[in-house]
Amino acid sequence: MSPVTQTFNHKALMRIAIVMAFIQFTNALEYMMFNPVFAFMAADFAVPVSFSGYVSGMYTSGAVLSGVIAFYWIGRFNKKGFLIANMALLGLLTLLTTFTSSFNVLLALRFCAGLVGGTTMGVGISILINNAPADLRGKMLATVIASFSIVSIAGMPAILFLCTHYGWHIALWLISTFCLLALPLIISVIPKDPVSSPRLRTPPLDVETLLFASGNALVQFSPMLVIPVLVPLMTLRLGASQDLLPWLFFAGGVAGYLSTKMTGVLTSRFSAVILATGSTLVFILSLLIPGLGYQHSALFIILFLGASYSRLVSSSVVTIQFPDDTQRAGFSSLQTSIMYLITTVAFFLSAYILPEQGMASENVNTLLALSAISAAGFPAIVIILQKKLAKRIIPSERVVD
Repeated sequence: MSPVTQTFNHKALMRIAIVMAFIQFTNALEYMMFNPVFAFMAADFAVPVSFSGYVSGMYTSGAVLSGVIAFYWIGRFNKKGFLIANMALLGLLTLLTTFTSSFNVLLALRFCAGLVGGTTMGVGISILINNAPADLRGKMLATVIASFSIVSIAGMPAILFLCTHYGWHIALWLISTFCLLALPLIISVIPKDPVSSPRLRTPPLDVETLLFASGNALVQFSPMLVIPVLVPLMTLRLGASQDLLPWLFFAGGVAGYLSTKMTGVLTSRFSAVILATGSTLVFILSLLIPGLGYQHSALFIILFLGASYSRLVSSSVVTIQFPDDTQRAGFSSLQTSIMYLITTVAFFLSAYILPEQGMASENVNTLLALSAISAAGFPAIVIILQKKLAKRIIPSERVVD
């Protein structure tokens, strides 16, 4: 009877993970598409294409604000109901964007979308992890994180195809449809939250909490320095043709997906330090390809994205152990908030180091070196976090003994 129950539970858990991956895919695609899609929208809003930075900035501002607020208050709400409301609001806000030509209204809508996006996955991840046994949490996290790769493999190409052939309104209607499709999936698959209570104690925002909440963001800082200049880096430094770029990003997306899934499986067999060290070595190796001027664009994008996703899974497996079940949603929302904040810093720093469109060799090497140096500290971060976790776990184990 036990094996049957375990099989059923594992299948039920996988269904939850797949629904969460679909929600993450929809949220990530909705956020990531606005930079390239704004090139098609700018004329209708009578603003230059360069104003896309304001659009992205309004979203991240809303996401950072809502993540901090959720850290203190999300524990008082029913998580499943909150998730339903968020996806419904995101679909509505995206739909409303297609009915305005005012740039100020667009900015307001993107700020509101950020308020929703900054909390959705924090709540979703908390539901998934609270229902998963410790030995399966890495695999479940990898399933959700893999949705980012699917955005690169299928989501963005599909959105750009719709914009090119049918207009940007159709692309946004597709996102609204995805949000609508998520609602019955949440209602039928996601279990009720057993730990929500209006009288839960507000968690402290102390140094240790900030350290764990910043872990994923610090890990992602290194690739985010390079991502804004991936296209000119591959065309001007690595000699890739414009026609080859879609295939290169497709190959990188596939590599990221496979790396994510593989790392999720390996988390139950190898320590986080080993996985962090291995993925970091591969990441630094990928940066040496453009740094030394080798004309291997395909190898670069495969190693770069594969290692980046592997590092994120390794970090997530460690940081998700910090909060208890009652505070996981708030903690995950704070993680998302800090991730948006650090990503914005990385993007601005990348633009500062490479102020001109021309990829001057000295500036490119500075950017690559900074990315490599900041990445090298990841294994040390994992060791520090694990030691802090051990101090919290060991005393409780002694009491039990």
